[in-house]
Amino acid sequence: MSLNNGGLELGWGGETLLICPEKAVFWKKRKALFVADTHFGKAATFRKSGIPVPETSSRDDCLLLEKLVSRTKAETLVFLGDFLHAREGRTEEVRLDLIAWRKRLPKLELHLVRGNHDLRSGDPWPELGIQCHPEPWREYEFELRHHPVERSSKPYLAGHVHPGFALRERGGTSLRAPCFQVGEERIILPAFGDFTGLRKVVPGEGDRIFMTDGREVLEVPARGWKSTTPNEKKKV
Repeated sequence: MSLNNGGLELGWGGETLLICPEKAVFWKKRKALFVADTHFGKAATFRKSGIPVPETSSRDDCLLLEKLVSRTKAETLVFLGDFLHAREGRTEEVRLDLIAWRKRLPKLELHLVRGNHDLRSGDPWPELGIQCHPEPWREYEFELRHHPVERSSKPYLAGHVHPGFALRERGGTSLRAPCFQVGEERIILPAFGDFTGLRKVVPGEGDRIFMTDGREVLEVPARGWKSTTPNEKKKV
């Protein structure tokens, strides 16, 4: 495992993957980039309900994606579910932000593995040129899913959980951040969207936890797991 632009190269499923601090996974062999749970339009959904939230979250996420594609030289981008948050978030503002982003990356091949929010919000606008697939999508050497499963015919990448991890230091100070939950048969990606929240996870047997602060990925030693808080369920 080696450091790469703040990320970590990880041997997994017979392949070498780069865990990126921007909450993404890059597969250099296939020039493919994977992100989960962008939840575009979530802020717009809240504003329609009268809840004041920042208006720039979708735009900021698009800019981060653009920088990530540029840095990795990815030719394919796969969204592992929940591209849009809700039908109420399909606003003209969000549509124009996404179309502007797409125009800046016209050659990028885009795919979406539909998640639970996509089934409610509908597929992305046709102008974005995103190919949509039911899960699991078996295009590669491993499966691509939105929902984690207990058993799969192949190792898989998934999202849905919005995993986060908490470390508590002596004196009561705690650190809470998004994380990648890595097992022998699956990698659960953190939510890419900035306005998505976290679910604290408890590692299972054989799991490895990689926390990210947006600039660097760090593996949490197993001894640090003892200071985690109990699992918290939240609707995502």
